[in-house]
Amino acid sequence: MLNRFMYSFCGEVSCVHRINPVIKLLGLFVYVLICLLRFDNILFVCNISFVFMLMLLSNIDMMRYLKVVWRLKYVIIIAYFMMYHFNMDLINMNIVVFKFVFFVLYLSVIVFTTTRESIGKACSKIVNLFNLVGLGESRISIFIIDLFVYAQCFMESYKDRIINSEIKGIVYNHSNIIEKWKIKASNFKFVLDDTKEKMLARKNDMKYRMYDNKVKKKYRYKNKLCVFDYIYVILNIGMIVFYILKVR
Repeated sequence: MLNRFMYSFCGEVSCVHRINPVIKLLGLFVYVLICLLRFDNILFVCNISFVFMLMLLSNIDMMRYLKVVWRLKYVIIIAYFMMYHFNMDLINMNIVVFKFVFFVLYLSVIVFTTTRESIGKACSKIVNLFNLVGLGESRISIFIIDLFVYAQCFMESYKDRIINSEIKGIVYNHSNIIEKWKIKASNFKFVLDDTKEKMLARKNDMKYRMYDNKVKKKYRYKNKLCVFDYIYVILNIGMIVFYILKVR
């Protein structure tokens, strides 16, 4: 069953939780960059080991991460078939899958250890840092947060309408796979409409928590850097320097 709490911020206490959200997102960018650069065994192991270290230090049950990967099992199977069709050897196939899986895990670490409000503000700061768009910081923040809220509302509506008992019954249970998918498809429009209504109901609440002068302390964005931020940055810069000096 879909559980939105399983795939959202976990208020544990750890050094990963204390890392500045901007630093985390830049670290994710470095991970993707290294994955796209020329392959090197040492750099590859360091890259995925860094992600695994973040998972261990996040003080979050490893089963939460494994459930995220399990949700992607069909995507991974399809990817294997596609790479096999293009005559890729088994080693390269596994490397591509490992890079993708650890990217998802890296992203999960950020989501599990950072409030969506902080992620939204961090994204807006990064976008403004590179002057990619001319939108204001508040608009970018709300847009990013709305993506998280929409995913949460969609999962709730999907669970209520399709997974729970509303479409279950004798007809559904005795139908074949094609008929079951037709029943699910007929309910999909309801899921989208219900998600839209939930978004409208929560939109004002999210704006209040982000930008009202009396906003609660727990929703305030973290600006100061701590020692873990510097360690995080040094490790990422170290991998880039290794690539420049040894691989390139």
